[in-house]
Amino acid sequence: MSETTKKDESFSNEISEGDKYFIEQRDLILQDISQSMDSILNNLNGLNISLENFIAVGKEFESVSDLWSKFYAGVSTVDDAQTSEDNITENT
Repeated sequence: MSETTKKDESFSNEISEGDKYFIEQRDLILQDISQSMDSILNNLNGLNISLENFIAVGKEFESVSDLWSKFYAGVSTVDDAQTSEDNITENT
């Protein structure tokens, strides 16, 4: 292990100050990108949960919607039948 440490030390001594600065800045930018990606992932998970809740609420009202549509269909049928009867009696 001491041989790899010596190699790392000799390699770090060979790097110029500009290269060290570049590597440090690169690492900082990569950390910033990683944090931003984590934040985006968390926000997407929150959005997904909200959408799932929205869909669940919509499904809860589906049966009520079906009931009202049947009611309106029945009322319009009765109105149509009543209008037909009125037209027949007026024509005779």
